[in-house]
Amino acid sequence: MILTHYERFLQKDPSVPAFTQKYAIIQLFEPMPVGVQFSSDNWPLHSTIVDTFAIDWDAATMTSQLGAFLASRAPTDSVAEEDEFFGPEKQTHVVLLRKTEGLVKLHYDVIALLENGGLKLNDPQFAHEGFLPHATVQKHARLHKGDEVSFTALTIIDMFPGNDPYQRKILATIRLQG
Repeated sequence: MILTHYERFLQKDPSVPAFTQKYAIIQLFEPMPVGVQFSSDNWPLHSTIVDTFAIDWDAATMTSQLGAFLASRAPTDSVAEEDEFFGPEKQTHVVLLRKTEGLVKLHYDVIALLENGGLKLNDPQFAHEGFLPHATVQKHARLHKGDEVSFTALTIIDMFPGNDPYQRKILATIRLQG
């Protein structure tokens, strides 16, 4: 029988390294409580502020640091623009968001904060100058051109809850309070 990489991991095969804990930071556009899990192919409607990353801080430290930072940050707004398709085969349908000064500053500032904790981005080409705000069209929800969106609270997502790469979990949601 041939085992997949993940099946070997589940069997605690010492030749297979454990998953590195990964996170993402997003703005949810539909309310969801802390602790909720969802499958990796069924995300709630959201926009990503910091794409998948590892960090030297534990989750509690990251949450505390982000909370202290966001306590002085004012919410920022954007508007849905054109539909676009991302990916090597243009397989991911998204709605672009206006790249407002406030949204770009929020992205840069959160990245800078996380760099203090040893941030390691999976795809650094999508950060800094490569940041392209968007909301992926989900099975159950989407934004439409002209929809106004507010970035009022950032949510930390556990990308491997319980070492399961097919699940996601909401770890914390922190309001921008400035």
